[in-house]
Amino acid sequence: MLLHHPVELLGVLLAGLLVPLKQAAEVESALQRRVAMVGSSVLLAGPHNITLIHSVQWEHLNGTASHTILQYERHNLTIHMPYIARAHLHASNGSLLLEDLQESDSGIYRVTVNRAERESLTILLDVLKPVSHPQLWSRGLVAKASGEVLCEVAEGRADTFTWKKDGQMLPPDRSYHLSGSLSVLHLRVAKKSDCGSYSCNASNGISWQETSLNVTVAGLSPPLQDVLRISVVAVVFAAVSGWGIIFPVCQSEKLRIRGELWRWLSAYTCGLVCISSILAGTAGILWMREEGPSIAVIVPEIFLLYVIVITFLVAFTVTFQPTKLIQLKSTAEEGCTAFMDVTTLVVSTAAVLALPILAIFLCYHTTQGWLQEHDSSCADKERSFEMSLPISMDPDLTS
Repeated sequence: MLLHHPVELLGVLLAGLLVPLKQAAEVESALQRRVAMVGSSVLLAGPHNITLIHSVQWEHLNGTASHTILQYERHNLTIHMPYIARAHLHASNGSLLLEDLQESDSGIYRVTVNRAERESLTILLDVLKPVSHPQLWSRGLVAKASGEVLCEVAEGRADTFTWKKDGQMLPPDRSYHLSGSLSVLHLRVAKKSDCGSYSCNASNGISWQETSLNVTVAGLSPPLQDVLRISVVAVVFAAVSGWGIIFPVCQSEKLRIRGELWRWLSAYTCGLVCISSILAGTAGILWMREEGPSIAVIVPEIFLLYVIVITFLVAFTVTFQPTKLIQLKSTAEEGCTAFMDVTTLVVSTAAVLALPILAIFLCYHTTQGWLQEHDSSCADKERSFEMSLPISMDPDLTS
């Protein structure tokens, strides 16, 4: 009979889909589950509604393959490899005793009693190893960044991982997330409140183990910590070099350092400035590598490069070629003209180099002054507007 109504056609399709689901539910309800430990023994019971047993057959279904364990018929028992000496049948009720279990024994076991009646029972057996003590460690826990706390079991299959912080279950309102395997705890945005003792409980059907770890959240990442250390060393070098410049200047004319000692002091001071600039430039490069390029770091980097070149050349020249400078002055003094005056050259060069810095400072101060005047004028206008509003009088007072 043809179905002309769409509703009737839809009902037939739904009925066809529900039949396999119903069959699967019946199989699931009929399937018994057992869990055992590796090396132990397990007793798999036969059907309970059998009063008289004529024949019994036990099979092991592992994946797509089927292996017959034993066959019993008319008091004749046949046990197949590799279950000899490991499988024992209780003929009175059809139960199977398996000894010295291995992980490969996991799977579905089916017993068929009395072939004519076809009474059967299926049992799902899961053979597990006890879980070992879990290893717990953290990775990349830096403030305002994502981090992970990992829990790993080296031996045994862990079916469930349970996480706690300071002995309490993880609060649901915090930024915690468990991965699909439940072995990695993700902290989306690590913060100070995430510090504490974390415990991981790994368990399966036969055993459980728990371990804990004291987790700390670093304020700076390891690269930024290196930047801080390098910057501190650079400041120390700069401070010592500054002392080497200020100390000779503050001396009196009679006690001022001269001659060979002055040459070595100048070379040492320039060397300190050069090393300080190199360290500061390295810190800036590492910072930009971690945080990204910034004009506030690139401009000082260019200036530090200039300082490195100048101080290196001065230190090298003063240290290794002082005689060349003396010969240059003595050679110039042998002429009938006066010694070359480089004052104008030095002043003009310094002025050209200082112009960009002066322009930046002037632009900054001009902009700040304009913003302050604008804010003050807006405040004056608001104040005058408030004063111009009529004052409402209380009717009780006017009466």
